[in-house]
Amino acid sequence: MGRVLIQLDNRGRITIPVEFRQKWNIDFGDYIILDLEKKIIDRANIITDEELKSPEVIESILKLGQKAEKDFYEGKTKLLGDYIAERGMDSEI
Repeated sequence: MGRVLIQLDNRGRITIPVEFRQKWNIDFGDYIILDLEKKIIDRANIITDEELKSPEVIESILKLGQKAEKDFYEGKTKLLGDYIAERGMDSEI
């Protein structure tokens, strides 16, 4: 099964066929990312509590935070609220 047509139910939900969930390693409670601009659906990689105990993971997160802060102060990024406002999107942020 390479492609499948899925219909939304009356509450806006979809069911991902078991073959896809198995191949993509999607399990109950996992998060799915819907990207409007790229028109793709992707599985969100969530860090588990156990992974957060790893010094390597903690170090990586700290490095990403430092880079994000540096990029922000250099004007390479912007606040999410500003981004949303520029595009006239609805948000409760």
